Amino acid sequence: GAPAEPASIPARAPTPAAVPLPPTDKQPVAELAPVSASPATQALEQAPSVPSAESDFWFDTVLALSDAEAITALVRELALQSELVLRQDGEWLLRSSKASLVQSGAGVRLQAALQQSGHAVRLRIEVGQTSDTPAHRLAAAAAERQRQAEQVMTQDPFVQAMLRDFGGKIVPGSIKAI
Repeated sequence: GAPAEPASIPARAPTPAAVPLPPTDKQPVAELAPVSASPATQALEQAPSVPSAESDFWFDTVLALSDAEAITALVRELALQSELVLRQDGEWLLRSSKASLVQSGAGVRLQAALQQSGHAVRLRIEVGQTSDTPAHRLAAAAAERQRQAEQVMTQDPFVQAMLRDFGGKIVPGSIKAI
């Protein structure tokens, strides 16, 4: 996907508590090495972006971790810029298009934050094209809020009268969503 700017986390209603996964006998990994996308996951990259249950779950999980300040800085950015590809047998596969984030060591800290929040999982993180990350969703929501704010202003009868009666114009970029 296209590089996304760091996303801001909007205020939101509290999310339900994370449902802990069954305990696993696997020990947390000491270090996460980036891996290239496997042929199976490369096929998924070609599919159009359709929100999935995994994407919805990851979005809610990342926002809950961020709201609780369990993740910050690079760890938060890795979570925002990754998509959950697969949850299976106590292991989650994430994909991020940002190799620098994957190689930063933030994955180990993200795994620790997930474990502290009740998700006894082992993370694997691969570098590859992403289509539905929390950052993409937050950017799309911000763009929609902006579009709605501009629409409200341009359709407002008072604004229309001011534009018509005084020859005014709306300066592009001057309307900001709140």
